[in-house]
Amino acid sequence: MNLSYYARKRIKDYLIHIVMLIILLFTLFPIVWMVYTSLKENTDILVGKIPLSHAHNNVAEIAPDDSSIWILTSDGGINKHNRKTLKESDYKSAQTMTSSFHTDDKYIWISSANHGLLRYSKSDLNKKSEFDLKLPSFDKAKVGSTTIYGTKDKIYFSMKYKGFQQVVEFNKKLGKVVRTFNIKNEFSPSQVQSLFVAGDTLMVGLDTGLLSVDIKSGKIKKGFSIMEYLPLGVEKIKLLSNGKLIIAGNNGAYLFDMSSGNVVKNIYPKAVYGLSVLNGNVYIGTNHGFIAYSAKEPMMASPLGAENLFHQIKRDGTVNPGAKLVPSEVVAIAGLGKNLYVGSTFGRISQYNLNSKKVVNSAVARQGHIVVSWVNYVDMWKNVDFGLYLGNSFFICGISMFFAMIFATMAAYALSRFKFPGSKLFSMAILATQMVPGIMFLIPIYSNFVKFSEITGIPIKGTYYGLIFVYSTFFIPFSVWILRGFFAAIPIELEEAAHIDGCSPFQVFWYVVLPLAIPGIIATGIYIFLTAWDELILAWVLTSADTMTIPVGIRNFVGNYQNRFDLIMAAATVATAPVMLLFFLLQKHIVKGLTAGAVKG
Repeated sequence: MNLSYYARKRIKDYLIHIVMLIILLFTLFPIVWMVYTSLKENTDILVGKIPLSHAHNNVAEIAPDDSSIWILTSDGGINKHNRKTLKESDYKSAQTMTSSFHTDDKYIWISSANHGLLRYSKSDLNKKSEFDLKLPSFDKAKVGSTTIYGTKDKIYFSMKYKGFQQVVEFNKKLGKVVRTFNIKNEFSPSQVQSLFVAGDTLMVGLDTGLLSVDIKSGKIKKGFSIMEYLPLGVEKIKLLSNGKLIIAGNNGAYLFDMSSGNVVKNIYPKAVYGLSVLNGNVYIGTNHGFIAYSAKEPMMASPLGAENLFHQIKRDGTVNPGAKLVPSEVVAIAGLGKNLYVGSTFGRISQYNLNSKKVVNSAVARQGHIVVSWVNYVDMWKNVDFGLYLGNSFFICGISMFFAMIFATMAAYALSRFKFPGSKLFSMAILATQMVPGIMFLIPIYSNFVKFSEITGIPIKGTYYGLIFVYSTFFIPFSVWILRGFFAAIPIELEEAAHIDGCSPFQVFWYVVLPLAIPGIIATGIYIFLTAWDELILAWVLTSADTMTIPVGIRNFVGNYQNRFDLIMAAATVATAPVMLLFFLLQKHIVKGLTAGAVKG
């Protein structure tokens, strides 16, 4: 096949461009992957899941009204369905974490870790209000759950979070927080798992016990130890009758007498996933369906139990009506007339008729939103003092680069221009220092730092100037070797002409040689800065809590902070951004510097 010269040239250019594009993609892939991973959840990283996850759309609450049924899911999804047909009529996603819900005649209230308290209008789901609950700073990813309980005028909020022992009282009409109850108690340290208002008493379910709090005074009335019954805490509280509550958790459901403060009876001995009191019956959601108990004494199991409730769900998130009904974890139960509306994990809903004791309708809530964890960048600053590490890195690396370049520039110029006894040997010795791995110097440096402090009384380990001295010492030899080539590439005739014009040796260096060597100096300085920026071993050993650099700070996310790889990726992205910006701003000088010393003469 005969091709013209120009055709072959075009094909050659296309191939070169394709190869360069492939090389560019391989070069950028680690950076793109790092940024992408920083937006994922930590659990997805741990299990090796590549795509971004959808938020779990487990049914958290079901709220029926005259014509509609509101299916509220754990991802902040508000699904409005027709009450009779269970067909969807409206939908809104609040995109919340650890969601808890309260509904009244006009609004749907959502508590969450990432958005505080939200309010949506039932008549128009686009009408949204967000309220500040004035909470102390916390890591949103470590919130186990949030819980709210609403009355006609107030909402009580708390969350399961280490060290948070408060209940916030929010006034619906005023739209603001009016009080905060301090519930530090005899069971502390404890975390709040559930709330319930009975008259003028706020019942607070803890992971270590149960509290009754006087709403008027905000003081704790009494604490009840129920660890022998619910060792993992009170996760659900419902009012059965005056003075009697149903408390439930991972170890069963119990009848609790508020007046005596005693557990009266064990109702259900296994894990409880959902709990409702409807029409004189107690409905307990299990991992197979639900069981109904008569509220009359003695509390007896009624024949309303059901296991096969839910249709299977297709891959696209829709119901598979042709498949058999399957059991599942029932987490929400609501009733209206002769129908029960039962919700489970994965957003499944079934309408169960109490007369026929059959499932008459099924539906599924919208799939949860794709989780893009921007919150990782916020939590990164809260888990460790990342701002301190960032400032330390800029200071230490910048000063180290400054001192290294001053000494290296003068030494490199002297070696390239002046011949003196031992100059060649000195040049080779400088290069020889780079043949020894830097980690071999770690123990001698540490020992000398300690010995110097013992002799002089001047602390040097754990200080800025100690690490700056080490970095400058390490980088000067290599910088001298690199800069020597740059100075050698500058024609000596320019210096001779300057001498003829009456310039002193220093003036020749300052006004003639140095400006011509700027690209090489910048390229070498950037190399020094980046090397110091990424260095871990010396910084880890020679710094203290106040002088740690970014690599040491990122290392703290492993082990000390539950192996938060999502935060490691976020921190690495933030650490990479300044040096990338610096590189792009100075890339012209870097390119000139890399080519300036390529040839001599």
